[in-house]
This record gives sequence, structure tokens and C-alpha cells, in this order.
Amino acid sequence: MKKLYLILFLLPVIIMAQTGPKLEIEGGETINTGNHMRGKEVNYEIQFKNTGDADLAISGVSTSCGCSTALASSNLVKPGESGSVKFTFNGNGFGNVTKSVTINTNETPTAFHTVQLSMNMVEPITLNPQSIMTEGKVGEELKQTATIVNSLDKEVSLLELTSNTPVIKIVSDKMVLNPGETATLGISIMIYEESAINAAIIIKTTEGELQIPVLVDVKTN
Repeated sequence: MKKLYLILFLLPVIIMAQTGPKLEIEGGETINTGNHMRGKEVNYEIQFKNTGDADLAISGVSTSCGCSTALASSNLVKPGESGSVKFTFNGNGFGNVTKSVTINTNETPTAFHTVQLSMNMVEPITLNPQSIMTEGKVGEELKQTATIVNSLDKEVSLLELTSNTPVIKIVSDKMVLNPGETATLGISIMIYEESAINAAIIIKTTEGELQIPVLVDVKTN
């Protein structure tokens, strides 16, 4: 009889000690994914772990808009095991963009998690100014400057600096830009005749080609 009482006494304690499945997001449920090139697809994996003592079932994954998708790596995650949700965003945005991913599970009492993903959509290279408009007289050499900023989290190289007219010459103070660095372009425009100059500066980089339109109004007096 004493043994039976002991078993009945321990049984509720064992039941109460069970916690069930528990999804824990690596890094928390607000994630900054850093800088991404605007217009290019963003791919990010949300890592999680089942820190509970029962199987974690993923019943559904959804995103906050049709411009993004999410897919779980597995629908069932054992206790102590890890999984991931693959998130994809089409990259059509300016500046800081936030998207949410909702993960539905078999947890109680809260059966879903909403993960906020923050992305900074940037141009790979920012030019300033975007165009050059100036004026001068025949025989003058006009001096202009422009800057190139590397907004990405990786190195960018300037491969070639040219123009579609021989009257414009370009030099740069650096040809390799580390993340966040700025290069300064020295631009020389030589006016040989009394006709407007309508041209472009062409900047070839490891991230593609950029152009700065140049318009020079030539004064006759």
C-alpha cells in the first residue's frame, strides 16, 4: 500500500515537469539582416531550436506581403534539434524595409511566433552629384568633382573610368573602396568649340556600370 501511495504522489510531479515543445529563435524575434543591394533578391535563414521536451510541429509559415516568401526546413523538429525558415524578399524597396514572418506551431498556450526582419536596401554605389551641368567658354578647362560611396558590406573595385567624348578626363583618388569608404573623382572638361557638350562619364565597377550625365553650355561671349 505504501508503494502505491508513493507512485501516485510522484506521478503529478512528473507530469508537471513536462514543458512540451518550445521554439526559440536564434538572436531573438527582431533581426537586423544588414545592408542589401536594392532591386536584388534578399535571402536569409531564420535559425531556431526546439528547447522543449516534446516534438515541435511547424503547421505553417507565412509572410507579411506578397513580395516575400518563407519556407520551413522541416515540419517536425525533435527536442534539442535545430531547424530554419528560409526567407526570400524581392528587394524592391528603398532605405530601411521591415517584413514579418509568422511561424505557426503546436506550442501552448501561444501557437505562433512573429519574426521581424529589418533590411537596409541600398544602392551598391552612390554617386554625388547624379549629373553635372555647367557652362564655360571656348578654350577653358572646367574642373569638377564627384564622389563615389561604397554602401555595401564588401569591397568594391573601380575597374575603369572613361567618357564617351575625349574632351572629358577622369581620375580617382582610389580604385578600391572598402565598406563605407568614399572615392573622389577629379573631372576635367576641355572646351574646344562653340557647341554644347552633351556626354557621359562611365564608371565600370565590380558591381556593375554607372554613369554621370554631363551637360556643358558653351557661351559665345
